[in-house]
Amino acid sequence: MPSMTEEQKLREILELNEFRFYHYMPNSDVVKNDFGYFVKHKAIETYSYVSPTHFGEVNFEDFLDFTFSYFNDGKEYFVVKVFYNDTFRKNSKLLRQRNFITYPIDTSLMSWSSEKSEKLAPDTNLELDLLTLKNVKRWVDAFFDSFSYPSHLRKYITSMVNEQIKNGIEFFVGKAFGKDVSCFCSFRYENFIGLYGVGTKTRFRRQGYARKMTSNYISDIIADSPDTQFCLQAQNNSGAEQLYLDLGFEIPFTQKRFDWDPSTLSVNL
Repeated sequence: MPSMTEEQKLREILELNEFRFYHYMPNSDVVKNDFGYFVKHKAIETYSYVSPTHFGEVNFEDFLDFTFSYFNDGKEYFVVKVFYNDTFRKNSKLLRQRNFITYPIDTSLMSWSSEKSEKLAPDTNLELDLLTLKNVKRWVDAFFDSFSYPSHLRKYITSMVNEQIKNGIEFFVGKAFGKDVSCFCSFRYENFIGLYGVGTKTRFRRQGYARKMTSNYISDIIADSPDTQFCLQAQNNSGAEQLYLDLGFEIPFTQKRFDWDPSTLSVNL
């Protein structure tokens, strides 16, 4: 295979950060090959996704053939994430022809490097607590308050956190005036740290805690390791995306999402 361009290298790093994050989720099967990244979740189907590499984009039908075989000949739900780039139009047309459902909201893959440090807004009134297995329940509590996950998933999310914390994923809560107000977790792959699960508890919203928490964390890291870069994902044109743009994050890539849901499609499986 030909050598990758700098853009392709950055794209691979951003995708590998998320893919490796899923390595440590209970009930997940993960595969990476020349065609792409493949995650199958056995308990929560909405965590099941595939994304082609550059080689997989060029050989998209082969990528889809592998995807369908991986998901039981297309009998299981999954999401295809494709990049908005030069090959997008051809591949998206093929997906629509095969009865994939176009998701209406795009995803921004965002990255941050230290030349944007002047845009950070750290605040000493917000403390960051790095949690351990003994007290990581604080993160679970903050996460479920921040996001509309159904309560029956709490047991699974707790098991996920316990597994991930043993494998290098760090869990934090933001604390203001003695109370946990926000949460996030982070995962380092090479020189990039991915930020996941950034949320603010309901009663503490609209007070800038997500901005302060992200700023404090990045500031702490680059004080010791200024070459560290950061990445995350946000819904395109959302309030979260604007928050990160204000902190100096950039959007090198946008992803389109297509759902394959055999329970709602009239297809011959």
